[in-house]
Amino acid sequence: MFDASLVKDLAEMMGKSLTFKDVEAVGGYLFKDHGFSTHQLAGVDHKVSISPLNAARTLVEECERKGRLAELFAFVFELDGMPLNGRNVRLEGIEHVLYALSRSGTYYDFGKRQFVDYGAGKKSLPGWGTLRNGKEYPIAVASVDICQNSELVKKYKPAVMEKVYYRLWDFLKHRLDMHEGRMWSWAGDGGLFTFRGDRREVAAVSCCLEILYSLPVFNLQPYKPIRDDICLRIGMDSGPVKFFEDTGRIVSEVINYAAHLEKKGTSPGALSVSTEVFARLPETLQSVFTASREFEGRTAHSTA
Repeated sequence: MFDASLVKDLAEMMGKSLTFKDVEAVGGYLFKDHGFSTHQLAGVDHKVSISPLNAARTLVEECERKGRLAELFAFVFELDGMPLNGRNVRLEGIEHVLYALSRSGTYYDFGKRQFVDYGAGKKSLPGWGTLRNGKEYPIAVASVDICQNSELVKKYKPAVMEKVYYRLWDFLKHRLDMHEGRMWSWAGDGGLFTFRGDRREVAAVSCCLEILYSLPVFNLQPYKPIRDDICLRIGMDSGPVKFFEDTGRIVSEVINYAAHLEKKGTSPGALSVSTEVFARLPETLQSVFTASREFEGRTAHSTA
């Protein structure tokens, strides 16, 4: 779970963000039963100064030796924004470390305060464990985008917005899992969600409506580091898609139409679907789409 590069990133983040006293406090907490001393572990006289970076490296190495790396990662992640030694900690580069962790197939669930392995689990597989490379399958595709993202980045700076993206990604992933959806791409400010099976359109629309309707709850959460509300718009289409495990290789008219519909034919806070999606919905779900228009030669239906 924690490869050498990720461990190095953690040590560097701690060295940049924490004082020597802070690192000692973290070590003291993790090894409270036996005590912790950077000077002792490094074999250095207590009168000699040790930089925060070297102290962090010493702590990381000790945690590696004692099998406590997971505890260290979790403890440090939870420090961000919390008081320590009379000041609030601001971890420089935490978004980079969280992203690197997610690339390894694991993410840290701040709500549950635990690591979740989604790389090995079925819910993480882009092909649901059944689709094969190079074969075509009927797929419902939802293109999701954060409205006014450029303005938010200018207002709050990229580092702050990266934290928002990570929290939002966690929020969306939970809803996707509930509806057996997959996230084929996520670029921070938007991405592609996909659904398969006989009820793919129902699952896709149900999931996206739940996301839009529950987004106000996300905007109220204290862990969201900006005051502005996050607003999404979603475009959806359904049809044949040639699958590849490397989802970045997938090129499809279904994906293109969903993306165009989202960007050029959908109002902020709304969901728009193609006529193919609409036709496969029960009347109860069709009733939420109160507007229709011609879009790129086809009829599109929108919730607003």
